[in-house]
Amino acid sequence: MAFSRRIIRLTTALVAVGALSACETGFEIPGLNLTAPQAATPAIDRPAPDSRGVITYETYQVMVARSGDTLVSMAQRVGIAPEVLARHNGLPISYVPRAGELLALPKNVGGSVVASPSGWSPEIAATAINNAAGGGIGGSTPSVGTPNEPLRHRVEAGETAYSIARLYNVSVTALASWNGLGPDLTVRIGQELLIPVADTDQIVVNTATATATPAPAVTPATVAPTPTPAPQPAATPTPAPVSSAVFLPPVNGSIIRGFNPEAGRNKSEGIDYSVPAGTPVKAAADGTVALVSESNGSLGTIVLLRHANGLMTIYGRIDKVTVAKGDTVKQGQTIGVAAASDNPSVHFEVRRGTEAIDPAPYM
Repeated sequence: MAFSRRIIRLTTALVAVGALSACETGFEIPGLNLTAPQAATPAIDRPAPDSRGVITYETYQVMVARSGDTLVSMAQRVGIAPEVLARHNGLPISYVPRAGELLALPKNVGGSVVASPSGWSPEIAATAINNAAGGGIGGSTPSVGTPNEPLRHRVEAGETAYSIARLYNVSVTALASWNGLGPDLTVRIGQELLIPVADTDQIVVNTATATATPAPAVTPATVAPTPTPAPQPAATPTPAPVSSAVFLPPVNGSIIRGFNPEAGRNKSEGIDYSVPAGTPVKAAADGTVALVSESNGSLGTIVLLRHANGLMTIYGRIDKVTVAKGDTVKQGQTIGVAAASDNPSVHFEVRRGTEAIDPAPYM
């Protein structure tokens, strides 16, 4: 997604396919597990806001409404125009938020980034969420929001708090608590929700308890002797591209920014192609449309495709999208065109579960 700066993480909501890219701020990838979870993943508490009511994450900020707040008072408290805050959240300026309700801030208003709890583990979180999801769709690992970059989900028509909680394998209670939802759990189209972050300390305890359960006793006479296997050289864990995963470039253009995941806050988890506005953007491989959405960063409209072997591709800064969520697409099929801008470009990522991977070996 982030997808998918992490966050959404993937994680991309992969929960956590997940933030889309560290270099592309403000996007998270919603989870692709559309089946009902067997059990909701335990979540940490939402971080406490600062004295202004602001919670500062790596690439975005939210603001918690206080009792008696109005849209105007909240905007004035952080020095932004009330009209801008209202428009960014799709609300009339006369809207009166509930105490505890979250509003997304349209720009950085300063503040300290939330710290990640000591020992928090994205690997444990991903494993727990994937287990709760029954392995995910197509065997893919869901994306994971992090304490300093939770996944976000923009509500679409027909969605409810229950369906969104089910999508990310979190409890509806945690979703409501994190977002200050009312007693009726109502959500509105276009509302941006934070997805509760997995509590890996609690997951570790549960895992350890399960591991400590003794196995049933076996009568020694019934146990056949097991020969000691000869030592084998350790296998290299680096996954190799599968032969069926051959991607085409999404556009014919020059690469202006390559894959560079080790560059700190300026890292790039994909490829940027310079192309004229209106250039057709094509699906890199056969797949299914998992997401069409607007990012809150510089990616504009994004499309996420899910492919075989747990792979996903993400396309950003596109316009005139010709596909919708759930559509099946063929390799080379046009899914949109490069959006107009001062320096038009198309962003492309390949992900396996929560991990952004170098597209080059697959292309």
